[in-house]
Amino acid sequence: SRPDQVARCAALGVVPVPQGRFVGEIGDGMLRALGPQRSGWAYRYRSLLDAGVVVPGSSDRPVVDGHPLRGMHDMVNRRTDSGAACGPDEAVTGLEALTAYTLGSAYASHAEADRGTVAVGKLADLAVLSDDPATCDPARIRDIEVLRTILGGQEVWRADD
Repeated sequence: SRPDQVARCAALGVVPVPQGRFVGEIGDGMLRALGPQRSGWAYRYRSLLDAGVVVPGSSDRPVVDGHPLRGMHDMVNRRTDSGAACGPDEAVTGLEALTAYTLGSAYASHAEADRGTVAVGKLADLAVLSDDPATCDPARIRDIEVLRTILGGQEVWRADD
């Protein structure tokens, strides 16, 4: 998005839905198609967050791999799968990526009263991870394993089962 579009999204309360995994999986083609002048405008997480826009995590699956941790990895590291930098100025922190995939996605679907955070009275939909994407080495976010999945307070999947 152009710089003026970021400000317009903020002014209008628009919630854009960029796909972090596009940076990794189709980023090389995007870099070629957009060229060096415009490639930094793709998937502008940092600019949107700095403008006060709520940004959800999303995948556009089946277009790209829908694994949330891989999308978070790409939001933070801003590298294509071949290793090329793809808009590094638009990188976010691990905590910001985690927030996008939790509270940001709940907000985008008008479900933040029930989902997006762990709190009394909410649905208790969550995943237990092998590491903390907010504090681990950013290069390892995509390698974090899901250990348990809990929906509505009930365990529905466990890695060792």
